[in-house]
Amino acid sequence: MTHLEELEENGYVILEGVLDRSQQEALHGVLQPHFERHLFGRNPFEGHNTQRVYGLLAKSRLFDGLVAHPAVMAACEATLGPGFLLSVAHAILIHPGEVAQSLHHDDSFYPLPRPRKALGVSTIWALDDFTEDNGATRIVPGSHRWNGDRPDDAEAKPVIMPSGSLLIFLGTLYHGGGENCSAGSRLGLTIQYCPAWARQQENFILGVPAGEVPRLSDTVQELIGYGIHPPFMGHVDGRHPLKALQT
Repeated sequence: MTHLEELEENGYVILEGVLDRSQQEALHGVLQPHFERHLFGRNPFEGHNTQRVYGLLAKSRLFDGLVAHPAVMAACEATLGPGFLLSVAHAILIHPGEVAQSLHHDDSFYPLPRPRKALGVSTIWALDDFTEDNGATRIVPGSHRWNGDRPDDAEAKPVIMPSGSLLIFLGTLYHGGGENCSAGSRLGLTIQYCPAWARQQENFILGVPAGEVPRLSDTVQELIGYGIHPPFMGHVDGRHPLKALQT
């Protein structure tokens, strides 16, 4: 079974060894100053013992390669079709004492009845080992095919994976952050995608400084909204948005 077939069948797939140790250390280093601000979640869903760093593409170019990783692009193309967009990219650091997050599916803000085709693809990049004790993401395998019934917590299982791994899952798959009953924190990145016609969670046009846009690859530029989806979605005064940016 290929990775794409596994994603379609189970609602998720795990790829190990995607990031090497030096890449993981570099990403930790970029994020550490932001975590030193000691800003924690504002509600139970964000997690009162969890820190989040939003707007990763405005923080460092190190995240560009993750956003446009070939394995992720293939999953998005197969699931969402051409012209798909980046929806959100942020880091999540779960500290000891955090309780389990409520189970949810990431494309729930598109209010269309289930069962249905996924309207999102989500990824979680493990920058620490994900263990049952330190808050590993919990998933409900096969729930991407369910109707509107919500799962019971007992149906969820932790995604145990070593640091450097990549979890790709469909926007219809029920999941949630796990309880951290360990003595250490665990860091992951969540990067999500949506169809070309859907509204993104993150406003990248304002979130990524205009001066940074020329430094992005063509792929990342298009992912954040600097592109035209046929026949003319995304234009600025009848022109390609990059042309408008240059004037």
